Amino acid sequence: MPRRAEPQPTAEPKPVPPIGVKVSTDMERRSYGIRARARWTDPTTKRRVIRSEIVRDEAAAHAFFDQLRNSSTKGMDVSMTLLEFVTSIGDRWARGLDPTSTGETYGYGLKLRVLPALGHLPVTQITAGIIDRTIDEWEQRHGASTIKNTIAPLVRVLDEAVRDGLIQINPAKNRAKRSLNRNAFRGQSPNTPPHGRTQSRT
Repeated sequence: MPRRAEPQPTAEPKPVPPIGVKVSTDMERRSYGIRARARWTDPTTKRRVIRSEIVRDEAAAHAFFDQLRNSSTKGMDVSMTLLEFVTSIGDRWARGLDPTSTGETYGYGLKLRVLPALGHLPVTQITAGIIDRTIDEWEQRHGASTIKNTIAPLVRVLDEAVRDGLIQINPAKNRAKRSLNRNAFRGQSPNTPPHGRTQSRT
């Protein structure tokens, strides 16, 4: 029986300006780069919000400001990491799963393997190649059942990223199918046909 799930690690997404809100920007040169700063007033709380980043040059500063404008249009930080995205959607990725069995098992896969391996990466930078290499590493240490329960929540989380418009396609899906199909018969005897069929005797 699966263990009782512990809380997932969290990382709050960074603030983005609501759509239509005026954003003031400025740049300040420092000895170690440029501080790019954006400021706006939250229309709900009326509080002043400031978000800044240290970047290498003015081009990177303008890219940061463009990224904020894009985030404002989408209603979410387009640069958020996988951990920040998981925090922002809560348990939405687990909709339709039995929370006491499958959902709990997938939750452990997400917490113990997916987020430690990929949680620090921006969602938009997670490619099929990165996922391939990550699954290859998991397969060196874990059995087929564990791999299945690790890939499945990753696919579900990235499906939510597609629905939210953060990415256009789910880079985990094709590799997930290949990996799960290959692992389906792991551990079978070489003389055992697939799908449980028995060999005929002469």
